[in-house]
Amino acid sequence: MKNHAISLVFLIFLAGSVYSQNEENPWLFEFGINSVNAENSDKTSYRLPTLSLSRYIFNNFSVGINYSENDVNVSNEDLYYYSLDGIVKYNFPNESKFLGVDTNTYLYAGYGLSNFGESDISLASKNTSYGPSFGAGIDFQISKNIALNTGISYKALDEKNAYSNLQHVVGIKFNFGKGDSDGDGITDKKDQCPDLPGLSELSGCPDSDGDGISDLDDQCPNKPGLNSMGGCPDTDGDGFSDLNDPCPNNAGTNGEPCPDSDGDGLNDNIDNCPNEAGLESNGGCKLADVDNDGIPNINDNCPNEAGEETFNGCPKMPLSLSIFLNRYSDFFFDFDSFELNQDQISNISDLSKILNRYNYIKVNIDGHASSEGESEYNMQLSLSRSNSIKNTLIKNGINDSRLKTRAYGESNPSYPNFPLSERKKNRRVKISVEN
Repeated sequence: MKNHAISLVFLIFLAGSVYSQNEENPWLFEFGINSVNAENSDKTSYRLPTLSLSRYIFNNFSVGINYSENDVNVSNEDLYYYSLDGIVKYNFPNESKFLGVDTNTYLYAGYGLSNFGESDISLASKNTSYGPSFGAGIDFQISKNIALNTGISYKALDEKNAYSNLQHVVGIKFNFGKGDSDGDGITDKKDQCPDLPGLSELSGCPDSDGDGISDLDDQCPNKPGLNSMGGCPDTDGDGFSDLNDPCPNNAGTNGEPCPDSDGDGLNDNIDNCPNEAGLESNGGCKLADVDNDGIPNINDNCPNEAGEETFNGCPKMPLSLSIFLNRYSDFFFDFDSFELNQDQISNISDLSKILNRYNYIKVNIDGHASSEGESEYNMQLSLSRSNSIKNTLIKNGINDSRLKTRAYGESNPSYPNFPLSERKKNRRVKISVEN
């Protein structure tokens, strides 16, 4: 008995959850050892076997049969003992724990035969007696279909050669039937999620988020969602589930899951500047435009000076050229001369630097003469004066196509012919920007 007690305690500590006898697992078989304390008995011993088979019927009730064998000593006489009873058992629905182990208790009542003294089972033997029995027990579950059991019963017998007795049983039970691994009341055969407790309306599968879609079919099992979205929510209501929406909190536009706030053709989720229209090649951002003339630096020949698109971002009249022309637009010559002095050559050099920087600018070089001499001669002299400046600009690297020379002779004076101090100002070349 001591060894059986040690084994029982050890197995209790290995116990798991209870899988009680029910509609899904209706059959229960027990195999164990028993001891019988009969009236006037001198000693007891534990012996094999005790056998029991029962079947669940309804509302925690089950019916079955119990069979036991043992040896008893009554009034110093050794007797062979066996019993066979039909029983009705009630399992208490509320499970409890003992030392951290799930347990299930039960009561039963029965009626059957007992025999003291003969080894052969016989319903008509003179040593066979009939009477009621009552008992109780507790199961300690060690796996979902196996439990340890200990119980006690009393059998009342008042016939000759019979002894009322108290019986102790220790055994192991096997619960079997259709199978309900997760204990949700749905047989494994019908349960699409046999290892997870679920709902009958969802074929035994759970619905963790309560949206009416089983976790088995729910792409977002922990977030309530829509059946049309595979069980996922659509927080922004744009027709794309949050699972497939890179912008779940901002409704998309134009059939896209994300909006295009700046209307530049790039959705906000891939637009580095979502609130400012820009180029796709620049990540949806504007290209740098230091001078704010609307022409990005990459296409602006004058990135630091506001200009016009016609002139590739440069101004029509650059400030430096405007300043130059305000000071040196007129080049004055000596009487009957088209030679340039050193100051004029230096000024033309400065003009060349400006024209080299702004290579889109074309200039007019208009030659004039005073009224002395023949008009035809003065016309030729004015052309020679224009060519003097043109040739100097060409030497400084300015393309001929950008230079337009014109000769007016004495026909277009800017100053009066008298006095001489005014007339000599007509011996000039005027520089202007071609429109």
